[in-house]
Amino acid sequence: MMTMESLIKRGALGIALLAAPLGSIAAGQANSGVDACLLEALKTASEATTVGELRKNCEIQAGPPAGNMAERPVKPALAYEQNAIEARFAEETGIEERPYAITPYRPNFLIWTHMDQPNQAPFEEVTGVDDPVQNNEMEFQVSIKAPVWRNMFGSNIDTYLSYTTRSYWQLFNDDLSAPFRETNYEPEVYIRSYTSYALAGARLDGWSLGFNHQSNGRGEPTSRSWNRIMGSAVIGVGNDLGFLLRAWYRIPEDEEDDDNPGMYKYLGYGDLRAVWAPNRNTFTAMIRPGTRDTGYELTWSYPINRVFRVYAQYYNGPGESLIDYDQDIERIGIGVALNDYLQRF
Repeated sequence: MMTMESLIKRGALGIALLAAPLGSIAAGQANSGVDACLLEALKTASEATTVGELRKNCEIQAGPPAGNMAERPVKPALAYEQNAIEARFAEETGIEERPYAITPYRPNFLIWTHMDQPNQAPFEEVTGVDDPVQNNEMEFQVSIKAPVWRNMFGSNIDTYLSYTTRSYWQLFNDDLSAPFRETNYEPEVYIRSYTSYALAGARLDGWSLGFNHQSNGRGEPTSRSWNRIMGSAVIGVGNDLGFLLRAWYRIPEDEEDDDNPGMYKYLGYGDLRAVWAPNRNTFTAMIRPGTRDTGYELTWSYPINRVFRVYAQYYNGPGESLIDYDQDIERIGIGVALNDYLQRF
């Protein structure tokens, strides 16, 4: 039985269809495709999606009109027929067109974690206390992005700004007044394209190139920072599997100003993350090889509702945070996340 909201939505869709203008044969064929897309999209649209947003996505899917080939070939938010990567990119594109809206960049989460052997040395030097860092703490990440220039010079390339902060909070450490052990700040500016290309049985679903700064905002002796030129590629395989390949070049610093000598030994020159989103689960596996040591991360998430996901994380190796860039850290944690790299509801 239809709800009143469904009747209103279908009625509005009917009016929109009746109001579609007549044109040339080519235009008529395009309108027919848009109308069919609208009818199909209505079956799976969320309650928050407006008819205008559905029409816009379907018009984008139909392609640009003749004489306007510079329009962006963005894919529509029709998750029932899309792979997980296409679904995320399309949803984000629709959200970013709205006022007061920002979108997630990396996962946003809050978890309780347990470390096997905390890195005590930097904090013993500062506090004068033996073993000041506890094994248990809270870890959280906030990561957002926003477009600043769409369709650069009429192309399908955008310019974005992003900001990520990741904090390690000794919430249970009453002896030291529950301090933040470490916070890493990571602003980034980059260009990106999400046009898909066939790639030897897979797809190149997007790429980006930009400037990345990361620091912990501290003074000596615990100051850590570096600047990188960073590129990435998103590769899709089937509907549920994606790979995020990142490579970076560290901008050199003077020896007297370098807070992190020999970072390539522990953080290398890039990392590879596999993301698998079968059904409503999301599994990720990351490897970051250095010339001396390698870091690994495994995560799993599952929706609790439309907003929150249960989120579990395991990490082993150097470089989880800047203060630990040259220290092996093993930790496991569980909590909640607002989003994951790929996800289905």
